[in-house]
Amino acid sequence: MTQAPVPGTTVPGTTVPGTTVPGTTVLGVSERIRQRLGTLSPSERRLARVLLSGPPTVGLESSARLAQHAGVSGPTVSRFVTNQLGFDSYADFQQALREEISARVMSPREFYRRHLAAGPAPGQLGDSASRLSEAVAGSVRGLDPVTLGESARLLGDRRHQVLAIGGWFSQMAAGYLVSRLREVRPRVHLVPQVAGERAAALADLARNDVLAVFDFRRYEQDTHEFTRAARAAGARVVLFTDPWLSPLADIADALLVAEVAGPGPFESLAPTVAVVETVVTAVTEALGDQARNRFERFGGIVDQWIRAWPADGDGPGPQPPG
Repeated sequence: MTQAPVPGTTVPGTTVPGTTVPGTTVLGVSERIRQRLGTLSPSERRLARVLLSGPPTVGLESSARLAQHAGVSGPTVSRFVTNQLGFDSYADFQQALREEISARVMSPREFYRRHLAAGPAPGQLGDSASRLSEAVAGSVRGLDPVTLGESARLLGDRRHQVLAIGGWFSQMAAGYLVSRLREVRPRVHLVPQVAGERAAALADLARNDVLAVFDFRRYEQDTHEFTRAARAAGARVVLFTDPWLSPLADIADALLVAEVAGPGPFESLAPTVAVVETVVTAVTEALGDQARNRFERFGGIVDQWIRAWPADGDGPGPQPPG
């Protein structure tokens, strides 16, 4: 597991919660906990599960109350916060948690207002290139190799179908994953944002089928309901989310985090697309000859329908208007 920095250090490619300013913040509380899961004692894991799957505000209660919720001792809470998460005190942990909760529920309107308040950046093109490149590079570098491998294994398992769903904007990223993945393996489907289509997808779901979920703040209720229903039916879940972590993180089999920093007043999907392409590359490499054979067959069919413009100019030229 990648070690998270202690407070006061920086993480390349990340952003201050709620802003689009790149480059200088610590990991969020939830992400720190997830990165430590493999190193925790049994009692610390109970505490971690309460913080990840319980109400977001459970960590804002007193340390004694948190210990009671998790069924652990007070000293366990103290050691967990300082030794595992790297905070100087329980109060520092709670302050970081308050900031994370505030960032998770920030509306697009507030995000837009903060962008306007910051004023225009000098050198728009250079600023855009810098912010996007840092966010993309930080997202890809931040992927845990073990989690990436598990994601590739789940999404590449040809014995089971893959479904993908997203939200208002992240549905585009879900569609991109489907378009790429279906070139190297069969039975990959995008679930439309239509109630009847989602109901049919759940009805056809088999145990151990794989659901790729794209869930970014503001986390959408219908996506959560569909995912939890799929999980209850035995589906495995690969979750693409932001640094604040979707509430679905507690039921995900694999969690892939992408930055959302962008140059404008809108959160960017560019880092998510980069993570998608990294995952698809891992799937392709894991499938080996199966992926190559599928790609050849798929491409041979498509080539019959798509005609590239002749490079030598012998093809029909543009027709005059009218």
